[in-house]
Amino acid sequence: MGILALFLMVAVELFLLVWSVGTSDDHRQERAVIRICILVLFGLLLASGVYRVSFRYLLLLVLLVVQALYGVLSLVKGKETPYSTCKAILHFIRNLAIIMLAIFPAIVFPQYENPTPSGSHTVATKKYTWVDTHRQDVYAKNGENRELTVEFWYPEHTDEKHPLVVFSHGAFGFSGSNHSTFMELASHGYVVASIGHTHQAFFTLDTNGKLTTAYPDFIAKATNINADDDPNHAQDSYTTTRQWMKLRTEDEHFVLDTILAESRKTEAQIPFSRIDTEKIGLMGHSLGGSSSAQVGRERKDIDAVIVLDGTMLGEEVAFEDNSVVLNEKPYPIPLLNMYAQDHYINAKALIGDAYANFTATKNAKIAYETVIRDSGHLNFTDLPIFSPLLAKILGVGKVNAWYCIETMNAIVLEFFDSFLRGTGEPTIAEEY
Repeated sequence: MGILALFLMVAVELFLLVWSVGTSDDHRQERAVIRICILVLFGLLLASGVYRVSFRYLLLLVLLVVQALYGVLSLVKGKETPYSTCKAILHFIRNLAIIMLAIFPAIVFPQYENPTPSGSHTVATKKYTWVDTHRQDVYAKNGENRELTVEFWYPEHTDEKHPLVVFSHGAFGFSGSNHSTFMELASHGYVVASIGHTHQAFFTLDTNGKLTTAYPDFIAKATNINADDDPNHAQDSYTTTRQWMKLRTEDEHFVLDTILAESRKTEAQIPFSRIDTEKIGLMGHSLGGSSSAQVGRERKDIDAVIVLDGTMLGEEVAFEDNSVVLNEKPYPIPLLNMYAQDHYINAKALIGDAYANFTATKNAKIAYETVIRDSGHLNFTDLPIFSPLLAKILGVGKVNAWYCIETMNAIVLEFFDSFLRGTGEPTIAEEY
């Protein structure tokens, strides 16, 4: 829809330029009427739902309103200015630049339909911002306590108790990165809590409307580590990722403890009153998968863990002789590692059995591994449907984005149903 809007706006500007040059007349009043009509048309398209009211059209709406108001003033004044071909061409170029800027969000984030949840429950959402009074935020400038915003998706019309799944996003992801997965789980009777890891998320928006973006130094280090395969830098990478893991696991422990405390109150509010505190799963993408797997080792109240295309950094327990030492203790609870094809193939080729995930899977009491063919790292989030252009730049495979997301969501649901609801052993294939 953004491309269509761009085409139409450019076509109008080109028509007005050719008309002006061909007749040696600015047609100021006619331009005014056209711009007012365009605003009215766009308003009708918004009202009818052809264009959905959202952030992606905000700049375009502002532009059309400004142009229409300027058109009204032109009609009221009724004053013609001397024509200049040079000026007409410059105005055309200026208008094209402004139009491109205004429509850019709609092109980068096109309209799309979310995957339809397959469960029978309607889904409600809530958001909470909690302060961990026992920790200072390492990214804060003035020593403030660590503050985390958590979003919930849960079955709306029910008084039953439901399993809890806590999600942790990847490096500079955000709490809504796997919205379709949350909706799918909640529609099948799960309470899902997604953590926004402040300063490590692309952005967090707390319950007071405060916007916090990713810390620049974290973005730079994460980007460098992902791109750096120099073995001489392995010690530095290990030290840095240990610091990240400490922050992430402490975030997850704090959120879990807060949720459980709220759920056990005599007059617990929704969604906490609907949580079965005896059935808890953890899940995360990339760095969030790493920390979720580690928290699964550290707590006795976790029943299953899913790692979405992440390296299990918590399994790296030491660094000796220029290489990491892996945890040989059996992973204690059911574990699922879901890989992008390039991640799995590269890990097998470069590291083999010494890769943390493979060792953890081999030593686990119950573990599954699966690969989605032709998938890339960000295919395990909703970004490929939310912003195909941005996802392609950042890293996706050739797999159909919808197929990958729907397949992932089905596997996630089956795995948690098996180990949080006791539906029997999951039938997870080694490859999809």
